[in-house]
Amino acid sequence: MKRRKTPFIARHHLNLGADYALRLIRVFTDLFDGDVGLALVFIAAAQAGTEHLRQSADYLESFAGEFFPDDLRRPISVSALARSLGLPVETTRRHVVKLAAGGYVRRTTNGGVIITSDILVRDDIQKVAGLNASNMERLIDGLMRAPKGR
Repeated sequence: MKRRKTPFIARHHLNLGADYALRLIRVFTDLFDGDVGLALVFIAAAQAGTEHLRQSADYLESFAGEFFPDDLRRPISVSALARSLGLPVETTRRHVVKLAAGGYVRRTTNGGVIITSDILVRDDIQKVAGLNASNMERLIDGLMRAPKGR
């Protein structure tokens, strides 16, 4: 059943979404020693590699365990990554170089960027994923608690 989108509910959803986004950025920024740019580039690269899978109607069948298989992931170019974030290409390239040096992304032979499952199973990434799962639960709980009739 679809809830009527009142101005109150719209503000409630906006506030919950903003709170979630800020918590997401915070846990990833902590991972990268306070560097918001690195955090955003990492998140965007991770999402870009599996976006085509998540858009497919049968995407749940693509899972082979905890993650999408690496052979189904697609690299993203640095310029496409920059465009997706509204950042200059050179700034994005510098972030990618730092992420690659830290083992957080892999560069492909044609200059693309990809995040593979061996990166996602790192202890530091798993810790952040756990914190984000808790943040997601808070978001869902807040959405479920939205007052009816407002």
